[in-house]
Amino acid sequence: MNLEMFPTPMSRRALLIFADDARLDLARRRLPVAALPLLPTPAFEGAADVHLFDSRAQHGRTFAERFENAIETLSALGYQEIVAVGRDCPDLSANDIAQAFAQLRGKRLVLGPDHRGGCYLIAFRSADRALLRGIRWKRNTDCAELMARASGQVSLLAMKHDIDSWADVRLVARTDNAMARLATFLLATMNAVSQQIAPFVHAAVRFIRVRGQMPPPARVLA
Repeated sequence: MNLEMFPTPMSRRALLIFADDARLDLARRRLPVAALPLLPTPAFEGAADVHLFDSRAQHGRTFAERFENAIETLSALGYQEIVAVGRDCPDLSANDIAQAFAQLRGKRLVLGPDHRGGCYLIAFRSADRALLRGIRWKRNTDCAELMARASGQVSLLAMKHDIDSWADVRLVARTDNAMARLATFLLATMNAVSQQIAPFVHAAVRFIRVRGQMPPPARVLA
């Protein structure tokens, strides 16, 4: 990683946004472009420098390697406190990030658990970044693993839903906030589209079935 591409930190704190390009994120989750507002880039204005590590800035073969390399880059730049977030938690707010920095003063880790057992937010000191090495990411066990490693020196934020599939969109739609209304609208729109194309799909299926049941054409003899 070429450190010259990053500015010299004006503070000791960094917000690490670790996320792929938005459209790539949608494709990986098999969601339409209309779901883009459910995967926002977190906004934060506070005493921290914001660094976006998208697919162009990430280096490594696995998620663990790419994530750890991003952390090492910020550590080499001199940041002492880091809050890492993704793009898949629609309810993540600037207040959550500020709260994580505040609670980090007395803890080794501050975690924002998602509804599966993963984390939508991880706050840590650069000196404690070894706590994040060797974690089995993407298996919905990382929150429990990190809590066990920090030996009780962990602060938990409120549990939030992240978005990985249509099932998660339905879960968000059941909550009581602005994103829930957006998720409800998206589900209703997609359901309406599905109902409109359903007759054409059924007709195509019946046509294929009839063609498959027809006898082969008679051989024409000269």
